Amino acid sequence: MSTVDPAAERRAKQQRYVGQPGMLVAAVVFAVVQVGCAAVLGLGIGAMADFIRHSIIDSVFDDRDVFPDFWGPATMGIALTVGIIGTIAAAGLSSMFLQRYRGGEKQPSVLAPIGLVAVAVAVTIHAQSWTEPLEVGTQIDPSFHTDEDWGVFSWIAYYADIWLPALLIVIAVLVVWYAIKYNRRLRLQIANRNRLLTQGRRVAGTITQVTVVTSQNSEGHKTTVGADIVVKFTDANGTDRWVKRRSTNRSAMPGPGVALVLFDPLQPGDENSIFVAFTADPTPPDWIGTVA
Repeated sequence: MSTVDPAAERRAKQQRYVGQPGMLVAAVVFAVVQVGCAAVLGLGIGAMADFIRHSIIDSVFDDRDVFPDFWGPATMGIALTVGIIGTIAAAGLSSMFLQRYRGGEKQPSVLAPIGLVAVAVAVTIHAQSWTEPLEVGTQIDPSFHTDEDWGVFSWIAYYADIWLPALLIVIAVLVVWYAIKYNRRLRLQIANRNRLLTQGRRVAGTITQVTVVTSQNSEGHKTTVGADIVVKFTDANGTDRWVKRRSTNRSAMPGPGVALVLFDPLQPGDENSIFVAFTADPTPPDWIGTVA
């Protein structure tokens, strides 16, 4: 039987890494690795698109090799495999080290935007070298000379070197735009929380409802990723209020019981000025606000 509080032990371990330069350096290094792997993924997507495009706009008897000489037909598979696994692994490691450096503070959205930008740029560059048809508008049969005019899908495939990079660029821009908005909200939330830690009011709250949130993989296996928790508290005017927050701390899923609520006594109904914690002695990152 352990004589050490697991929560206290976990917090002490977390605090050892806070502000350590090595954690920040590791996070940056793996973020750079993620960008490189995302670029490789983009090259794999480009190679796959080039192969599909060539098979649609050119005759099956056109035996030109659309793959680079160094890996041949394996280029597409290798690039996609390395790109996908490398991007996910590097992003996960970068996030882990950044979380340690920030002491568990909620992270700004950076990794996903830069990864998507890297993919979009790589596909755009790769598209400039896609295999050109022997003749635009016609599938040239170099073996039996039974040429065929292009159909609608052939024309769509022909212009894929324009619309596919454009589509990825639009997606990347939208994700970057969302990340900018999210990071602004997160920055304001952290500033508001820090202000309330000195100027706000803390009261005990009661957990009235816990809804476990799960994710399901392709094989049907479910994994707990968090919980939606409804907390009731009474403000300085004696008014009962309910607030809903999502906890993603899987190692400390709260059950029905008591929580702590931090709020602005001057505007107790302001949703963005209400923070909830589920530990007895919460650190600043333990306070959960509206930004999920």
